[in-house]
Amino acid sequence: MDNKKYPAFKGLNKFFFVSCLLVFSVGLFSSCGSRIGWGLVLWSVKGSELKSGLVVPVYLKSNITKQYVVGLEDKNERFEVPLWQIDYQKSKKAAREKAKAMGELASIYFIAERDGLPVRESPSNNANARRVYRMREGEMVKALARVEGEAVYTGGEKLPGDWYLVLAKDGTRGYVFSYALSLFDESQSQIPEQEEEPALDAKSVNLVFAKTWRPAWYGSMLGNNEVDLDYFSLRFGLFGDALNRQLRVELPASSNVFRYSAVEQKDDWLVFAGSRLRIKPEGTTSLLVSWGASVPTEEPDDAAGWAGTDTYLRFTYVDSETIRDAIRREEARRGTALREFFSAAEKAGARPDAAGVLRFSSPFAGTMEFWPSGSYSWKDSLFLPAGFTPPSNDAESPQKGSVVFGLRLSENLASQWQGGFSLYPDDTGRRTDYAYALKGGGLQLVPLELSRPGSPSDTTKAKLGTTSLAIRPAQ
Repeated sequence: MDNKKYPAFKGLNKFFFVSCLLVFSVGLFSSCGSRIGWGLVLWSVKGSELKSGLVVPVYLKSNITKQYVVGLEDKNERFEVPLWQIDYQKSKKAAREKAKAMGELASIYFIAERDGLPVRESPSNNANARRVYRMREGEMVKALARVEGEAVYTGGEKLPGDWYLVLAKDGTRGYVFSYALSLFDESQSQIPEQEEEPALDAKSVNLVFAKTWRPAWYGSMLGNNEVDLDYFSLRFGLFGDALNRQLRVELPASSNVFRYSAVEQKDDWLVFAGSRLRIKPEGTTSLLVSWGASVPTEEPDDAAGWAGTDTYLRFTYVDSETIRDAIRREEARRGTALREFFSAAEKAGARPDAAGVLRFSSPFAGTMEFWPSGSYSWKDSLFLPAGFTPPSNDAESPQKGSVVFGLRLSENLASQWQGGFSLYPDDTGRRTDYAYALKGGGLQLVPLELSRPGSPSDTTKAKLGTTSLAIRPAQ
């Protein structure tokens, strides 16, 4: 930013009077008076004599605008300078010691020769040295000190260069290896003009953290009134934690925590430095979110995110009470579907035992039992082809778990089968879907391929065929 000058004589007393008045009335400035301390200029101030390495008097510090008001010794000029550009000290001696420590680096800057060059929290390139800043190609940082650090290798060869403590233009400090940097000496020529990074869209950042965002299929499920509770829950979504500088993405098949050091603007995207996370707001009710190696050119399908390999998807805003209401309605619908199955089985000739358990069996498919509480068991099914029964850790013992009725079938499957259910073994919890029909004195089953969120089941596992289990009398 261009720094404002204040005339030395005319209006100077008035300036200090107004500043002091503000302190008294609203606490705008932390102090006022002739001088509050001394500072070392870390980065030269454009259009002024305030060069890096210079010790200057500090008159005011604004806690709201994040600026110091500094001057030049023996000159009655005042400059507003961002806090990060000044190393504040209480005494002139301390400021001079800081300047002496900077030494020959006072006029030295570095320019990145490639994009994505990391600035780290310690002088090391290993995974434990967290990245605190990401340099763009052609971006400049200020050298503050040369330090000892770990050697850097590529392809087994040691790279030439040194580690430096540097300062970025947003005030971030960290360590960078000089191999991919070009050196610029301000004492030899004027600092080159830097292409300004797009201003950070504060409204977009606030939007990301102000809401809990849900996968786009939530909207599809609600719109079609086809909620699948395996993919529709309060635990899935994009959850922001600005205080701890992290965002968490919870999905049915994956969980990711992204810790970031800063938020940067790159075109329409918010880039969370120190992680692969990128977010692009679409109005106020939708976000595009990516954490892959790059952002695909095509926009994601609304069902993206249910597979563990998905790293690019759309999130929408759905309030929590709407989600809770939809879950309650779906649980009630599933309970009704369970009771309807028992009723249909009795009409087909099945008779539950005293505990209300229905049994079906065959020499080939074994014995299946269904409890009115929503449990099942399946034993002696060894003659069925592999993959027909749900995956289990112990194929020889009776399989037990939960059964959920009410699986939605496509029009084609619904014309051939009476309904559908899902089995969840206790030992693995891995879901397997089936279409069923109660006819011919028994239960006919065909396993189904899992459908995408918000879509009805429409494909059978054709290679596995179908099986029939006869109704067994009550015991």
